Amino acid sequence: MAWKNLRIGMRSSDSPQIAAAIGFETDLARDLCLRMDAVCEIASGKGDDSVAALQARRVDALMTWLPVTAAGRQAIDFSAAYAVERHGFLVASPGPLADLPGTGRALSLSVTPQDAKDAIAELGRRFRGKTLGALAGSGDLAFLEEEFGTAADIRAYAGAAPMLADLAQGRLDAVMGPFTLLRAARVPPATGSLALSGPEFGEDERFGAGIAVGLRPSDAALRDMFDRAIANAMSDGTLERLSLRWFGIDISPHRCNCKPF
Repeated sequence: MAWKNLRIGMRSSDSPQIAAAIGFETDLARDLCLRMDAVCEIASGKGDDSVAALQARRVDALMTWLPVTAAGRQAIDFSAAYAVERHGFLVASPGPLADLPGTGRALSLSVTPQDAKDAIAELGRRFRGKTLGALAGSGDLAFLEEEFGTAADIRAYAGAAPMLADLAQGRLDAVMGPFTLLRAARVPPATGSLALSGPEFGEDERFGAGIAVGLRPSDAALRDMFDRAIANAMSDGTLERLSLRWFGIDISPHRCNCKPF
């Protein structure tokens, strides 16, 4: 099948916590469509950003910050990754957790498991008796419950706004979330300052092995088109440029998690 016309499902939201991701994916979608020589329609909202819409053929692809996980592969297929998301901690600053060990380090739970294990053990000591929050149903909540559930009080939140408000007002000691979204976190004026603290984790089943285009398993030719376009966007620096524009950091997949030798 020749894919000359595509309908891409994307999120729509006024939330500042995901606006950067939406802008990044919108710009990237336009670039990839040019590389694939395809006319693309962006379908946002009204249910067209869901896996159900993809399976019902209302859209041909999803670019909705989808993590590549084994559980996800049971329902859909994925392109090559176009971003590598990290997950970290946001804390009150100044505060008792503003100097967590490993700040600025990116740790892969699959490539450098021992380094990640050592960092988690140290964090467990600092988190003992603290109250930590994450969004309900997220990989962040699963991580907190599995790694720190015996040391800290873990709370689930339905939305980012109440969670950040509780953090800023001292009802939480730290929240965990996607690093790119935490960098964009906003709180009401006069509620205190927030800062990133501690290492960033990624690349296991809880967080996924990168962010990719969601596709139907039957559309292998379309997946190959996206794979080639993403590889080209990576090699000519477009992914890095868009990452820096929207997030202020490079989250393109070429970043290596291995130890220096």
